[in-house]
Parts: sequence; C-alpha cells; structure tokens
Amino acid sequence: MSKDNINLDRILVEEVGWGKFQIKVLVLCTIVASMAGLQMYSYLFTLTKSRTRCLIPECEDTTAPDVFSPPWILEAVPRSGDSFDNCHRFPPIRVNTSVSVSCVETLFDKNASVQCQEYVYEQKNSAYFEFNLACDDFRPYLVGSARILGLMISLPIKGFVADRWGRRLALALTAFNLAWTGTLTCVADSYTSYTLLSFVEYLLGSCSFTCAYILAMEYARSKYRVVTGVTISTCAAVGEIILGLIAWTEPYWRHLILMIYVPQLLFIIYFWIAPESIRWLMSKGRYDESLVILKKAAEMNGSSISENTMKLFSETKKDILEKKEKHSSEPWLVCLVFKHKPILLRCLVTPMWWITASLMHYGLTISAVGISGNKYLNFIAAVAIQIPGDWLSVLLMDRIGRKALVMAGFWISGACQIAFIFTSSRNYWLSLSVYLIGKMCISCVATSLYVYTAEMYPTRYRASFLAYSSLMGKVGSIVAPLMPGLGAHTWEHLPFLIFGVMALVSGLLVLLAPETLGATLPDTMEQASQLGKDSSVLRCLRTLVFRSKVYSIS
Repeated sequence: MSKDNINLDRILVEEVGWGKFQIKVLVLCTIVASMAGLQMYSYLFTLTKSRTRCLIPECEDTTAPDVFSPPWILEAVPRSGDSFDNCHRFPPIRVNTSVSVSCVETLFDKNASVQCQEYVYEQKNSAYFEFNLACDDFRPYLVGSARILGLMISLPIKGFVADRWGRRLALALTAFNLAWTGTLTCVADSYTSYTLLSFVEYLLGSCSFTCAYILAMEYARSKYRVVTGVTISTCAAVGEIILGLIAWTEPYWRHLILMIYVPQLLFIIYFWIAPESIRWLMSKGRYDESLVILKKAAEMNGSSISENTMKLFSETKKDILEKKEKHSSEPWLVCLVFKHKPILLRCLVTPMWWITASLMHYGLTISAVGISGNKYLNFIAAVAIQIPGDWLSVLLMDRIGRKALVMAGFWISGACQIAFIFTSSRNYWLSLSVYLIGKMCISCVATSLYVYTAEMYPTRYRASFLAYSSLMGKVGSIVAPLMPGLGAHTWEHLPFLIFGVMALVSGLLVLLAPETLGATLPDTMEQASQLGKDSSVLRCLRTLVFRSKVYSIS
C-alpha cells in the first residue's frame, strides 16, 4: 500500500463534499489577503509628498508662517510653470528688519536662485513633513525599497517554515507579525527609525498573502482551483482600494497606521481556528492528523468519511513508517531539483516570468499614479484596473489553458507597450485605451502565474518553489520605481520598450513549460516531473501545423 493509493481529490468531492468547512477556510484566507493588500502601499500615504516652498525670513514670521501662498511669493521665489518653485528662492540683497513691511522685489536678486535653507509645507499631516523630507525625491521611495529588501530576505525563510512546520503556523505567524511590527511604525520619530521599522515589518511579517494563497489552493477542488486563486488575488486588490479610501478619510499618517494595523492583531487567533493543510500533513506522513481534519470537515458539511477510506489511511501510515525506518533522511531540495531535469528547467524559466510580470505590473501602476488630479482617486483607479484582469483569467484559464493564457497575456501586453510608444503623443484616448489593455493583460498574467506556478510543483515543496519564484519577481519590483527616472534621463519611451521586449521574450519561454489544466496537483517530485509528458512543445507545434493545413484545405 502506498500514498499514491489515496486520492484526496476524490475524498474531498465524494465524501467530504462542499459546505461550511470550505467556506470557513476560504473566508479565513480572503481576510488575510485583504489585509495584505491594505498595507502593501501604505507608505505611499504615510510619506505622501507635500508641496513646499522656501521660508522667507525677510518677509514672514520664521516661527509660524501664516500662508503657504502669500501674494508676495513670486517676488521672493522663482516662477515654475503656473506656480512657484518648491525648492529654490531668490537670494536677498538686504535684510528686511520688519516682517510687517511689504515684501518687494528690491529685497531680492532675481538674476540668481539658491537652495532653500528652511521650508514651509502646504500639508503637515504626513511623515514627509515631520521627517523634513522637502525636495528629496529619493528617500520617500527608499522606504519601499527597504520593505522589498525585507520581503526578499523573508521569502525563502517563510517558504521553508511553511514546508517544514506547516501552512497554518506560517500563515498565523506572518499575519500576526505584520500586525504588531506595522503598528510600531507609528511611533517612529525620525526617517531612519521609520525606514528601519518598515524593513523589520516585512522581514518578520511578509508572505501572509502567499501563505493564505497556498492554504486555500490546497483545499480547493481541482474544478474550482482557478476561481479560488483569483478570489484570493482579487481580495488583495480590494484591500488596496480600501487603503485608498481610508487614507482619503484619515490623512494624518500616525492615525492611518493605527487604523490599518491594529485590527490585524486579531490574527493571533489563527493559531487555533485555522485548519492545517491536509495535503501538507499527508506529504509529511502524518496521516492520523489528516484523517482527523477530514472527519471534522465531513461532520461540518453534514457528511462522513467511509470505513474504506479510514482503513486506507491506516494502512498507508504503516507503509510510510516502514519506509522511514529504511530511509531516515532525505536529499536536500537542491539535489532533488538537479535530479529531476523537468523541475530544473522550470526553476530556470519561471523567474523570468515573475520578474517581467512584477516589473510591468508595478511599473505601469506607478505611471498611472502620476496622472494629474486627486491622488486618492488616481491610486484607487490604478489598483482597481487589475480586478477585471484577475477575473479575465477565470474566464479563460479553464477554457484555453494556463499555458496559452500566460503566453497570450505576455504577448498582448508587450505589443501594447510597443504600440503606446507610437500613440502616446498623438491621440490621448487611443493611448489610454492601449495602456489599459496592456495593464489588464499583465494583471491577468500576474494572477495566472500564482495558479500556474503552484500547479507545476509538488505539495511537499510547493511553498518553497512558490517563494523562490516570488523572490525572483521582487527583482522586477525593485527596478520598477527606477523606470520613470530612466526614461527622464535617456528616452521617455525607453521603459515601455523594455516592458515590451521582456514581455515578448517571457511569452516565448512559456513554450518550455507543461500544461497543468485538469491535472491532479502533484504531491511528489516524480509526479511533478511527469506533468506535460503527453503535450510536448513539438506535439503542440505539430498540432498547430496540422490544423492550419486542415483549415487551408477546407
């Protein structure tokens, strides 16, 4: 008797059934995903930039300037477009001894400009003001880089924890750590301490979304795997939209942090109320515990586990114990990867997909936020665009397959980037349409990659492989904020050219991966290696050629 004799998908469908237990798991995971989205871009609002100007001691009270835009401002500060310069002023010719005297142009040398010594802020409710970051275009975004650095360090560790000690522990631990470390950032009294706390926040509390995603996927029936994955991704986007709404109603950054993070301290109860993954327990040979959860799930759904299934679990447990006595240790994961060449190929190909998807997803979002107007509405619109893309993957993934969808998504989005170069300066509505189509397609790809990547790797190491792919993707996340600066210093359309080329190359690399549509989730490296054996690249190409001939004849 072996583990392969236990068909968990059959047991979940025929004996456990669909009901309250699966709804409980899905609700618990969607709440975590929403909270992960809620805090993902929080630093954009806690460090939101404010308009500034130089403090003019010759014309105003240096202890408490009355007005941000006084009528004399253009006599002391250079004009910039329709307003005035935020970072420079005219140097004084002589000092005005009384601030009550009118500020006239004879006080300043208008043939020169100097950097401000002190600043006046239009808005004083963000950390941008409290940390005195006026005219600093680098440090506010460095906080985001510090968070991503913490995430990159954390990903392999959290993947190991999830695979070694279980999905429930990893989920509860990361969600609760995110809550208390994020709450601590509200007491930061300097930019350095805020950046350090933000790094620690993601070092200890990141990956809650990934943990929730894996747990939900491993409880989902094969038929509903795609819908489950997209539901989790959509909840993260909803969390981002809620962030924009909360920031709109509460602009003071310390209160905003408390509103976001304090409710998440309740995630500590996940240690007791969240169920462990049955697939993970079985992959570790813990059949008694997996059977207990199955019985509870069946009871909650108003059904029961058959005697044959309980006997099968008992016999499989004995078989596993005998094997453990013969094989007390297992090879390292790296050794297993090199032993299974199809898995090695996937480990080389998937990072390119994730880097491209992350670079384009975040890069296009950053570009959208730069649109003039209400910054909160701009942010909400930028993150809401991905929801149609998420559900587009639901409509197409089970119809055309994971492989075809990801490949087409990359290629269409890449083509949109190239098209945008030629339309951006000619027709506003045409260029906007091209941009939205490209953003929607890459959002569709990003959502599909979670499902596609998770299905290509075995249960025993799924969290580690997904964490590895996500870790590689963070390279794109780090580079994305630099793209607008690259365009400003070289060619304004260079970022879109880079997006387009990378998307087209990534689409070609999809041809090297197997199709996972309708396949049972692999539990071992051997099962994962067998994916796609009956649908090689050559067979796909032959099929396409055959169909084209048939159509031409007809």
